[in-house]
Amino acid sequence: MTSPSLDTEYADLTPLQVRIATHQRHSEQPDDPVAAVLTALGLNGSDDLVDIGCGDARFLAHLRETGHTGRLVGVDASPTMVATAATIPGVTAIHGKASKLPLQDGEFDVCTARHMLYHVTDPLVALSEFRRITRPGGKVAVTVNHARTCHRTHQLVAAHARKYGLTAPDGMINYTVTSDTLPDMMQDVFGNTTIETHDNALVFDRPAPLIAFAEALFTFCGIAPDSPHRVQILADVTTDIEHWFIAHPNQLWRDSKGYSIATAIITG
Repeated sequence: MTSPSLDTEYADLTPLQVRIATHQRHSEQPDDPVAAVLTALGLNGSDDLVDIGCGDARFLAHLRETGHTGRLVGVDASPTMVATAATIPGVTAIHGKASKLPLQDGEFDVCTARHMLYHVTDPLVALSEFRRITRPGGKVAVTVNHARTCHRTHQLVAAHARKYGLTAPDGMINYTVTSDTLPDMMQDVFGNTTIETHDNALVFDRPAPLIAFAEALFTFCGIAPDSPHRVQILADVTTDIEHWFIAHPNQLWRDSKGYSIATAIITG
């Protein structure tokens, strides 16, 4: 059996895509994190931009599809994600870690790091790298979640995992990186930061999409893709969720969430 890790989590596109789709379809308030980042950046359309922790590169694909003419580069630590990003026309995909980016000093006008800094052991080192690769006058935008985002669903899965002796693996999430701590980190590295906060929740009116979202959290709760307990844990989680909706007719399952976007301009 493989050990749950960022490598195993991001070797398969499906869990990430399920989480993204869930947030798109089941947010209590309308929310578009991509549009929020772009508004915060105010791109001119010809900026050279690098997205650190680019995942499946849908952010970069959106930029190219909407007419962005500048250079677009995606960096990710997952070979699977890099291979996926490489299939997008007009996007350069690079394998690398945020703590030691394989990029030149001042290579980009804009650096984005969306929902990835809490995967980094030393976030200040990563932020310093973001500063290094961004030109004077350029911008860095970092997005992180609120503490306890989607905590209710996460705890449901974690409780069932613990019954089989499975717990969250070390090193997958750096819980010191949240909306509460990011402003001071950015101030330490950049000296100027603008913070924009978005509060929201996931809401579900039926079991199926909640079950799919819960399963997409399995690796973060210590349940490896090939765990011999995975099928039974999914069955247990499914039963709990279905019973909740039966016991609470005409009610919504609500799970608080939110994120902050911190934007800095490179000076000097």
